[in-house]
This record gives sequence, structure tokens and C-alpha cells, in this order.
Amino acid sequence: MKIVEIFDSIDGEGIRTGQPATFIRLAGCNLRCSYCDTAYALFSEDEPCVYEEMTVDEVVNKVNPNYKRVTLTGGEPLISTEAAELVTRLIENGVEVNIETNGAVDIVEFLKSVPDSDRLFFTIDYKLPSSGVCDKMIWRNFENLRPRDVIKFVVGSDEDVSEMKSVMNRITPVYETMPHIFVGAVYGAFDVQKLVNIILSEPLLKDARFQVQLHKMIWDPNERGV
Repeated sequence: MKIVEIFDSIDGEGIRTGQPATFIRLAGCNLRCSYCDTAYALFSEDEPCVYEEMTVDEVVNKVNPNYKRVTLTGGEPLISTEAAELVTRLIENGVEVNIETNGAVDIVEFLKSVPDSDRLFFTIDYKLPSSGVCDKMIWRNFENLRPRDVIKFVVGSDEDVSEMKSVMNRITPVYETMPHIFVGAVYGAFDVQKLVNIILSEPLLKDARFQVQLHKMIWDPNERGV
């Protein structure tokens, strides 16, 4: 596996915000979002990706046994051919795995290759127009989530707000029990008070949770390994 970094920290966003976890960051991504804050994990001419080749066993052995929580991230972790094997091993070891995925990899197919376990959940982005990759979303991803999964919207413009509402209109009738909905702002690009007021005034978002990137408030926003 191409591993950019493995480190212990607190989850900075999502349903485990503030909880200790081991982060496993894999190299490579199939998207190029306009606001990407992990460009060092991508293969590009602008910033070479530095990674270490590790076996699944070596990665598993790096997981902190005190936490038994892993955030698998990237880049895009699901483009790794060894991702299913790694996730399976972690689940078998009693580790709770949060897969941060970008919405442009088929999670329905991925789930066929890993155990059915309540120790696995997705935090899946729905990329809005300001990301520049809105057209890459695989729609069936957002129709086949479990109640424990998370859909994350990152808002950077008024156009993004309109698209988020449109997506919520489409998916809400699909579910008897909705996945978790988290809404945040592109860091430094959209007024957070305005976004909170939008959440408060929009019935479709009545159960959504506003989030900030907690790690960027604790450490320098550009610091790695935190």
C-alpha cells in the first residue's frame, strides 16, 4: 500500500469529532477539488507525493490498540487495490473504521468485498459546484447509505447552497432513516454565520449538523500529521 502518513490525533469533523483515532492516509486521488487541503497526498507535477510502501500487516500493526478507531483517508482511499483487505483486517481486529471518501468511487461495489459490520461507516462527500468536480458524483452512492453513514456537504458559494438543497430534496424520500448530514464551509471562503442561518431556516436541513474543521482551529491549518 502507498502510505503517506499514519498518526494518532482527534477526529476533526464528523460523528467522531474530538475522539482519538489512528489516521491512515493513502496516496492518490481520482479527483482534483478546487479547495483540496491534502495536495501532498496526490500525484501531481506541482507537488510530488511522498509515500512509503507498506504491507497490510505493517499498516494494521500501526493502529493504536488503546483507541481501536481508524480514520481511513487520502487522497481517496478507495482507489487503493488493497483497501478492502485492510478494512477487513481492521474490522476483524475489532477496530471501528471511518472511511472518508469523495463520492466518486462506487461504495456499493466496495461493500461487497468487506464484512457487513456495524464497525464500518462512510463519511462521504457530496461535491458541490465550487469544488469543480460536482459532475463526478456517483448518484447511487447517495441512495444506498446506512443510518450510521455520513453525507458531508462543504459549502463555498450561494450556488453550492442551492445544489445542496436540490440533493437533499432528491435523497430525503429515499430513506426511512436518513444517514447523518453534516454541513460545513470551505475554509476561509464562506461566511459561517450565514451558513448556520441557512441551516436554521431550511426545513430540509432540520436534522443536519453544522461542523467546523476542529483540527484547523487547534493546529496550523497547513500542519501535517495532526
